[in-house]
Amino acid sequence: MTDVSSIAATKRHDSLGCSMDRLEDDRTIEGRDLTFYRKRSAAAPPGRVTTPATGRGYLVGLSAAGGHRRRIFKEHHSNLHDFEQNAVYLRNFADDYRADLSGSFDFMLLEINHNALERIADAGDFKGVGELRSIAAYPDPVLGGMLGALFATVDGCADRSALFVDQLSVAIGVHVVQQYGNGRGGAATSARRLSSRCQVKIKDLVQSQLNGDLTVDQLASACNLSPAIFLRAFRETMGKTPHRWLQQQRIEKAVDLLQFSQTPLSEIASLCGFSDQSHFTRAFVKAMGNTPGAWRRSRQF
Repeated sequence: MTDVSSIAATKRHDSLGCSMDRLEDDRTIEGRDLTFYRKRSAAAPPGRVTTPATGRGYLVGLSAAGGHRRRIFKEHHSNLHDFEQNAVYLRNFADDYRADLSGSFDFMLLEINHNALERIADAGDFKGVGELRSIAAYPDPVLGGMLGALFATVDGCADRSALFVDQLSVAIGVHVVQQYGNGRGGAATSARRLSSRCQVKIKDLVQSQLNGDLTVDQLASACNLSPAIFLRAFRETMGKTPHRWLQQQRIEKAVDLLQFSQTPLSEIASLCGFSDQSHFTRAFVKAMGNTPGAWRRSRQF
């Protein structure tokens, strides 16, 4: 899990205290202001787990499957918590932690430090948020959906551009601060739309970097907006997230090249920003219902 076990001291542990000898799935994604982890093994580590207090910030864990149980010990008492799917715990690394874990062991986690918390709160105009509150086994299907999308794979492959990770990091950060912060939201609830001039700028930026190596910061700066406000305005205006809109632009360019040129499929994949031809084929089939080659042949007379 995410805590240092006092037993099995000879086994290797990662930076969160998980036994690397037991993990069947162990992934890390570096996002905007947040670090994400996926940890899974057949069963929870035996024995009591403990971590001493540190100043590294907060840890949020979400159970990807039901059946997990943990008893968390306080100074003079303990509480038993059952975790169903999409149940969240949030704890402050500044507090000593002791717990007994049992049952299933499948968690997606995110770590947020104090500086990142301050940046997210300022960008989202969340008034007075300086801390996150500790919780255990709290249902949060919204966070579960976003973390699930971040770690999702298709046929064992992850189609994850920098823009995709960046936009999800912003959205997850805003959700965590809004849901678990100790302040109140301001502009986070306000709605707005992108101007026509801003839409043109965004399209030019995306067309120039169809590989997705853009950040939400770059797109938001073109509109003189904070990342959090930009994402809400973009969805309000375009009806989809920046990454989904990027995918649409890729497919539209691919359709044009397939129909009006003899450019090889592998070259089209590269020109349209796909990581390889296999990635291109999966995205094209999802959008158009057929493979690029078959679609091109159906347009030939």
